[in-house]
Amino acid sequence: MNSKIQTFLNSHYGQTAIDSLELLAQSGSSRKYYRFNSEGKMLILTESENIEENKTFLYFTTHFSKVMNNLPKIDKVSDDFLLYTQSDLGNQSLMSLLETDENQAKEIFRKSVKQLAKLQVLGDANLDYSKAFSYPRFNYLMVLRDLFSFKNYFLNLAEIEFNQGRLLADFERFALDFERLPYQYFVYRDFQSRNIMVYENEPFFIDYQGGVKGPVQYDLVSLLWQAKAKLSDEWKSEFYEIYVKEFIELTQKDLDGFEFKNGYDFCLIERLLQVLGTYGFRGIYERKQHFLVSIEFALKNLNEIKSLALLENYPEMKRVIEELAKPETFIKIKNRIDEGEIDGYH
Repeated sequence: MNSKIQTFLNSHYGQTAIDSLELLAQSGSSRKYYRFNSEGKMLILTESENIEENKTFLYFTTHFSKVMNNLPKIDKVSDDFLLYTQSDLGNQSLMSLLETDENQAKEIFRKSVKQLAKLQVLGDANLDYSKAFSYPRFNYLMVLRDLFSFKNYFLNLAEIEFNQGRLLADFERFALDFERLPYQYFVYRDFQSRNIMVYENEPFFIDYQGGVKGPVQYDLVSLLWQAKAKLSDEWKSEFYEIYVKEFIELTQKDLDGFEFKNGYDFCLIERLLQVLGTYGFRGIYERKQHFLVSIEFALKNLNEIKSLALLENYPEMKRVIEELAKPETFIKIKNRIDEGEIDGYH
């Protein structure tokens, strides 16, 4: 334990907190989480050097807490914003629940999509997007960044052949079209079952500091199409309908079902390619096993979207997706990784 943490805990919580401090398993980020006891109540201490990200998380939490309860509660914040404490929501994520109890998980999914709509619509009102951590809007540049990550860290590393000029032209058209999508509210940007904690049989949201203003369908796609969750078509359809109904009630506006589904398909393509870019970087390049294992599930998702009518407008993207969706493509990639032929570091 460093002296800064010790001083912070001693100042606010006393020696019992210091004695009980336990470092939790680290996730994909550089943040460190600790659990400790304060007068019989468990709390989480977050340590992060990224002050701007911390400030965004704290601002978003304060703002969203005005419209919903399913968020961690902030307790104390250090003067330099490098440390803060929040309520302990336990150890069970929706992902882990899905692996052990499908019936209960289904109910939490239902609750989650309703709470998501509330976070997006009600949370968007009076939100100062200038305090967003990354970009304030899910715009053309953000989409291009995701698509180039997919090209550089997945297509290139896995040595998938494509026509670069035609693919880049498709990327540009797709990004411009994406930026013009309607139904723009707060978008979480990583709304998936690992970022939903199940506490007292309710879903609680965490890690929303990357949020921006954008098309709401993106978050719904992120949850329903999470690669390792492998939700059935029946579940996807049911949760989609629950979300749409809640969204209409909250916005009190007529919804063009075709237009909304078109935006959903745009978000579906963008999200699945963005995920593959991440898996390529973390898995193929950095050799992190969790991401390597996830590649197979992500490629299987592409098989579900290769026939989307929307892709006809982007023929080289469509051709690449069709190639990636072939079972033999994954086998080829896996064999080359296992044999050391794909080596991101060297």
